Amino acid sequence: MSDWTLCIDFGTAFSKAAVAPSGAWSRFDPATLRPLMLSAEGQNAFLLDSAVFVDEDRVLFGRAALNEADEQADKKRAALRSFKTLLSVSDLDRALNTNAPATIDPHRIFQMRDLIVLYLAYLLASIERAILADPTLAQGGTFTRRYAAPAWRSGDSAGMHDVIVRLFGEAEAFRAAVGKRILAPDGLSLRAISDALPKAMERAEPLEMGLIFEATAAAAYTSVGLEGSGSHMIVVDMGAGTTDIAALARLGPRTIELPEARVTLKQAGDFIDRVIANRVLEAAKWAKRQDARTELWSTLMRQMGDIKEAVMADGRATLRNQGRSVTLSLREVEKDEDFREFQKSLRQAYDHALAIVRDDARARGRSEVQAIAVGGGASSPFIQDLIRRKIESSSPRVIPRPATPDWAHAREFKGNLAPVFPQLAIAIGGALAPDSMLAARGGISPPANDRSGIPVERD
Repeated sequence: MSDWTLCIDFGTAFSKAAVAPSGAWSRFDPATLRPLMLSAEGQNAFLLDSAVFVDEDRVLFGRAALNEADEQADKKRAALRSFKTLLSVSDLDRALNTNAPATIDPHRIFQMRDLIVLYLAYLLASIERAILADPTLAQGGTFTRRYAAPAWRSGDSAGMHDVIVRLFGEAEAFRAAVGKRILAPDGLSLRAISDALPKAMERAEPLEMGLIFEATAAAAYTSVGLEGSGSHMIVVDMGAGTTDIAALARLGPRTIELPEARVTLKQAGDFIDRVIANRVLEAAKWAKRQDARTELWSTLMRQMGDIKEAVMADGRATLRNQGRSVTLSLREVEKDEDFREFQKSLRQAYDHALAIVRDDARARGRSEVQAIAVGGGASSPFIQDLIRRKIESSSPRVIPRPATPDWAHAREFKGNLAPVFPQLAIAIGGALAPDSMLAARGGISPPANDRSGIPVERD
């Protein structure tokens, strides 16, 4: 029995991690929860930018990678992001063994697998640094590790898990070989990588890790982090790359997913960014020339986090560029044809999943279904309107739950946790969840007929 459980959530835009005492599920105490401060830079210490940039003679990670990508955007250079999208493709081996495009790797020396392993090594090193900086965790103890992931849609969830723990194992071997150099602000030299990476991959073993599906982690966080948790739940998880909807039911000590309710939409935070940017370009009548539009687009992308937050929270945002300003309102975003189509698809997907989970709750004699939003888009007005919508039939009732619990405002988090709690909810729930909620344990996938906890996906 380990002392602590660590859960890693490597997302499309940000990676997160949290640690909880083993057994915290049955005796939850918020004071013992340890969200890890992974980033030494960026907007919030709990969010580590998921990015890799191959420079002239170095590889940069995190916020440094994004900053350099912005600097070299005019040279048609880009950082590698969206790891989760790559890892969910149907032919994963082929995708991993494909050379990175020239926009990402101008040297043409890296395969996609190499760059993912390098990022995971950076993530593991950031986790180790955060643990050592935490006064409680630094005292020592043993750790059980797990990671959160969507229910892979390739039809082979177990096979995906085997690949992922292998990638983590290669990353751990590389991290051990290069040490703290990987956390240097100016990245790691190509020579250091070429010296260490092949040897690390050759001797690596799969990392001992469990897998918890993201929807299950959300259920775990809600069940222990909020009072009065119910037996059935619908989860809307809007991240940067996808919006996922899942339904779950708790049967005694087990939580099962209702797989027929699961829906994934390919529109999410990045899609809304593009909608906002296009609406601003339309409103900026003074930006007619291509160079002016390019400059405005670049400014928009750099400030998009603040712009989107202001639009969603305050109903409008003002962008200033080259002595001019343009204001965009939430109403203008909602008038966008593409956004309206997304809202329609989202409503249909939610209603489909909700009908299934309510039918299951009704069949089991339960009177409530909890609705919760997680992810970076959890607080968006249209997501909150969706889960708070009044349902015509009275039973089972749909009870919306807050995206951020009161304890996230505790003094020890120094005001950093509550603003990003929906983004950390998966990592926190994954750290709190009991073993019975895992889809795979200890680096070895369960057999296809294993019914302990969330069943493996069968398409």
